[in-house]
Amino acid sequence: MTEQSFLEFADLIDYATGQRPADGWVTVYAQEKRNLEEGGYYSALVPVGDVDACLNNVSWDLDLGHGTPGFIFYPDDRKEYLRFGDDDGVEPLIVRRFFHGLKPPYNEVSEEFRHFHNLYEDRARSVFVAFDDSGDEIEVVRMSDDKVEVKVKYLKEYLAARDMSLLLFYVVDRWSEKTLAELGMTRQDEESRDTGYSYSRFVEEFPDLGTERETCARLLGKKVMKGSANYDPEHSWGRRDRKYEDFIIGVDEDGEEVHYTCDEEKLANYFGKNPGAPHFLRPVFFRKEVLAKYYNEPGKFSVDDGYLTCAGYWGMPLDNNHQKYVTAFLGDLGKLPHKEQLYWKGYNVTPDGRMSDIAFRRSMLGEWADATEPTLVFKRTYERFGKSWLSKHGWELFKKLKPADAHHWTALHVPSEGNQKEFDEQVMSLTKLLVDRINEAEVGKRATLEADDKGGITKFGRYLDAITFTEAESLIKFLRNLQSLRSGAAHVKNMRNNSDYQKAVRYFDLDARGLSHGFADALRQATVFVGKLEEHEMSSTDDQQEETNGD
Repeated sequence: MTEQSFLEFADLIDYATGQRPADGWVTVYAQEKRNLEEGGYYSALVPVGDVDACLNNVSWDLDLGHGTPGFIFYPDDRKEYLRFGDDDGVEPLIVRRFFHGLKPPYNEVSEEFRHFHNLYEDRARSVFVAFDDSGDEIEVVRMSDDKVEVKVKYLKEYLAARDMSLLLFYVVDRWSEKTLAELGMTRQDEESRDTGYSYSRFVEEFPDLGTERETCARLLGKKVMKGSANYDPEHSWGRRDRKYEDFIIGVDEDGEEVHYTCDEEKLANYFGKNPGAPHFLRPVFFRKEVLAKYYNEPGKFSVDDGYLTCAGYWGMPLDNNHQKYVTAFLGDLGKLPHKEQLYWKGYNVTPDGRMSDIAFRRSMLGEWADATEPTLVFKRTYERFGKSWLSKHGWELFKKLKPADAHHWTALHVPSEGNQKEFDEQVMSLTKLLVDRINEAEVGKRATLEADDKGGITKFGRYLDAITFTEAESLIKFLRNLQSLRSGAAHVKNMRNNSDYQKAVRYFDLDARGLSHGFADALRQATVFVGKLEEHEMSSTDDQQEETNGD
């Protein structure tokens, strides 16, 4: 760009006239300073009916620091409270807060805008985020001390909802060390306006400024951003126009897959709706890996016995007691956000058999049925045992996980076959629950320890002997091998000096059983041991326990 075009703002005219293509974000506040250029950008909300009047002049309709509450005092002692100061009908989207030098200034985003979109402030990243119907984060406002950007879609929806327009103000000053004559230019001073913008542009010599900047140019003006023309509150707030995917529901006589929509309005039910169509309760089959996404984000998702939830955004009944698959009813899939439907569709397989017996008894027969899936059974037994033990003894045998480790409980599951990383993570979680959380302090008080007894497993073994737990040797052997599996995950597993890991592999028969079945067996074994501990304590009398404690 030549120096002449630089001073004539050739690179900014498309911005000033609203012709620059949008990239999805709009700058609503900025302070820019670079060599021979300074720029300021700001914005304000105005009623749609006031836009033409505002475009009659190029000056800003709201200055930095203005737009905050105040009063007008009249000569007859009347007072009028104004929400946005004395700028009639003009509201700030960004408030620049000043504290007269006592504290640094900073920017605030309109509270109404934040509440309208229910934005969460992530202060660590200096962004405001919204959550879509899948519970995924969407950045809506990006902030720094010298710049604020807003996502166009969210801003236009807000404008449309309020019947407002946004005025985008700007002033850019540029300088040259040359005179107009040296630049081959003459003095310029012009104004331009249209239905969506107004600006002034001048180029002038200022030789008396006492600086090396001989020529100054200024671009000052505003342009209009309107609300979404097709804004529909019912659509934007998720009340209609939902999308529905087709899923595999069976095969035809030629063995070809049969697909059908999950839209409830097109499915049959028990009340005569859509005769001949697949039933709402048609089971749809998915590979078990479909749940990996949800296990990997335990702070957001919860996979429980027969139900999947995403915080408070959505939930879906499912059959996770099936030995080989995860199944869900066709109509329930239609209640998922469309993004989630697409995700599940990627794991959809041809129906193979029927839903689990547990799911059938619960959903079809209305019966109470305990889970049979190894993880769910272990969790149920572990929780029940913990409550029973605490109630009887007044202390926890397995201490609760620390908040930072809570994911080891919520994300515990049988890993998919052949996934070593997932297997290692699940071994870590199970070891956390059964080894790391042994209450060493309490069991140590109640056991006869030898001088070289160290570590929670050894102390636990002494305690089990003290309470005459007949399965003590087997349980301790199980825990030591589980610990070896966990330790091996942090090392090269086939090294000669890692013999404990190899012994653990043989103990759990992983080479023959595979990682998935091997871990499922470990969960079953752990459940049996916890259950036997519970039976032992239930059968022991309080007097016997007190006598043991005394010893």
